[in-house]
Amino acid sequence: MRGSWAKGTRGDRTPPITKRARQVSFRRPAVALGAGIALVCILQTSLTHADPLRLRGDAYAQTPQPTGMLVLQGEDTAKPWLSAEALAWLGTSGDHTGDVLTLVVRARDVEGRAEARAGRFLVATGAVRPLHIDGASALARTPWGTSVEAFGGVPVVARFGERDYDWAVGGRLAQRMADRATLGFAYLQRRDRGRLSDEEVGGDLAVIPIRGIDLATRAAYDLVSPGLTDALASVGFRTTDLRVELFGTRRSPSRLLPATSLFSVLGDVPSTRAGTTVRWLAAPRLDLMATAAAQIIDDRVGGDGTLRATLRTNEEGTASVGLELRRQNVPGAQWSGIRAIGTAPLVPRLAVAAEVEIARADDPGDRGDIWPWALVALTYRATPSWSFAGAAEGASTATARAELTALLRASYSWDGPK
Repeated sequence: MRGSWAKGTRGDRTPPITKRARQVSFRRPAVALGAGIALVCILQTSLTHADPLRLRGDAYAQTPQPTGMLVLQGEDTAKPWLSAEALAWLGTSGDHTGDVLTLVVRARDVEGRAEARAGRFLVATGAVRPLHIDGASALARTPWGTSVEAFGGVPVVARFGERDYDWAVGGRLAQRMADRATLGFAYLQRRDRGRLSDEEVGGDLAVIPIRGIDLATRAAYDLVSPGLTDALASVGFRTTDLRVELFGTRRSPSRLLPATSLFSVLGDVPSTRAGTTVRWLAAPRLDLMATAAAQIIDDRVGGDGTLRATLRTNEEGTASVGLELRRQNVPGAQWSGIRAIGTAPLVPRLAVAAEVEIARADDPGDRGDIWPWALVALTYRATPSWSFAGAAEGASTATARAELTALLRASYSWDGPK
């Protein structure tokens, strides 16, 4: 189910950190090394003074090719304003080489008035596009509702490649108004070998005019290739048991790519999507959701729809069963699917989750009319410090008649000396 028609039914279930590690690798080891040294210094200082130190480590391993992920988090409870985090992709051969995804030291005011980060991290602010950079960012909030954010650094590129005169700067200015609305303006400029690659301005607005109704909108405008890059608007109405949302989006793929990218000159096929989502707590343990939307791609009209029911089978909500039906009928992706989901604790420290789905493409080619997919996952908390998880996924896809993938995770938390 890795064809375009099947992606929506299954959802993108690749674990977020694994997916990002597949798509992006990084450079500028000197910056990452600096953040790593800072992390070590934080930990060493805490140990020297016997301060309460909280550490967490997660190790992931994935098949069929031996690859993995290592996540480290450090926090000093005696200095709650200081923390550090590292995330490394562990490859073994060929293109799957090891890389640092994030390595960042964060200082923040415990009352939420200011925050600063340094190292390698993802910055996303306001309506402009997110960036992965080696650099620094700072955020300050005032008592009268004004917030100012600024960032700058070197965009991360693949394989630790050296490129001269690459940099990016940007920021956001926002104002909260009487706890009813927040208005923000953002700016981004990115240089590639000294040439202007991206330049965007954006605005965002969130309003709660009366209780139970909320409005949100954002838009970004490309100054390099003048035109709308991305826009979203939504209106929501909610009661205790019901929420109804009307939404619309507009995206221009070529403007989302850097101006120096080859793909940005191959053509722009903007897409527009508009529809509604309804969520209803039909019973104390039963959630129902329905989504219907129309989509226009390259002047061709299509649509999609989803019906989902989730029933929680215990008071704690740790056990549930669900059923989802979905239909996708947009240019280049026509299919129907059904999915069943279940989660349950087996014993106090062991839990299981399983999903099974079947999708049928309108034009399946030579792979058969029906494509199945299944996932089983187990989580076990051995001790208060150690926890383990594993998942196995099997499918018949557009590129393989049968495939099996497994993911393992081991996590350790340490509270340090008291």
